[in-house]
Amino acid sequence: MIVFLRASFSKERIGILDEARLKYRVWLTDQDMFAHMTNSRYLSYSDLGTINYIMRTGCWPILKKRRWYPVICGQSMVISRMLTAPQKFEIVTQITGWDDTYVGLSHKFYRDKREHAEVRVIARFASRDKTKVRPQEMIDAVGSKIEFKPLPPIYKAMVEDIEAGRLRSKQSVE
Repeated sequence: MIVFLRASFSKERIGILDEARLKYRVWLTDQDMFAHMTNSRYLSYSDLGTINYIMRTGCWPILKKRRWYPVICGQSMVISRMLTAPQKFEIVTQITGWDDTYVGLSHKFYRDKREHAEVRVIARFASRDKTKVRPQEMIDAVGSKIEFKPLPPIYKAMVEDIEAGRLRSKQSVE
């Protein structure tokens, strides 16, 4: 809630393709028994990065007004260097591209300007009235004059995994 409130009252706004930044510190409660930040905390901090991004790009009022909401469909995480308490770090969130259904987000974790981890997210927008919401509709609604930016190959592979999982789930119900 603190990230939501800070971003809501901040005058700093960014464009859809810009980076949103958050600064944090690894606390003892973020660590596991091996004395480094536990895997689940990277995902939790990524959620905060998403909230910050939505607020600072001006997406939140549009989502609320149109009764749309983002849905995380898949995530992958790569940790190249461990973070430990009490290290400070920064999360840099940026949209990576989109297709007709999905949008890709990257959350990179930096310490002393060196990347320590990345959480890649595939999300889509849903509507309370069950109509399909295309990412380009959201981008247009924000007032951005941005043309289509395709998903990078690594994100396309994630979409294929998501679609395959949905197909398996559908088949298991039948």
